[in-house]
Amino acid sequence: MIMKLAGLIWQRRLVYGLLFFMRGALGCLFIYASLPKIRQPYDFLANVYEYELVGPKLGMLAAMSLPWLELLVGICLVGGVFVSGALLVCIGMAVMFTFVIASALYRGLQIGCGCFGSQGDIISYFTLVRSCAILFVSILAYLGTIFLKIKSSTGQKPASAAIPAKFEVAL
Repeated sequence: MIMKLAGLIWQRRLVYGLLFFMRGALGCLFIYASLPKIRQPYDFLANVYEYELVGPKLGMLAAMSLPWLELLVGICLVGGVFVSGALLVCIGMAVMFTFVIASALYRGLQIGCGCFGSQGDIISYFTLVRSCAILFVSILAYLGTIFLKIKSSTGQKPASAAIPAKFEVAL
């Protein structure tokens, strides 16, 4: 009985450690990918236009917002803040990246990926597999975060319950 319990505890720690590693790796990857795009926004804008999927206004919006969204998601994942929401955004971005790369490959475009700045490689099936791997890890990390949520075993009241009555606002 004790050995079985010890085995379950070890497995649980292993799963939580793996989820922590996946979350940290995704966060570092998104931070690493966002920094060159933030430093060189016009190069990234050129990469967005090379995919030939959006017009000038939507391309400008994507080039202005996507690197900052990647940075925010990366910081949230590394910092452990709003992890479930950050992983959902991570899944959404990975789906978008996978679709865009698959579309460019299908149309036979020989363009730079733009994934890690302007010095990125030409898109290939390796780029598509990398994007699918990011999507797969994001989904696994999200499902693990949702289904293996740690329950509060301390029985403490939430922080909002600790506010004294004189500071509460009557509505």
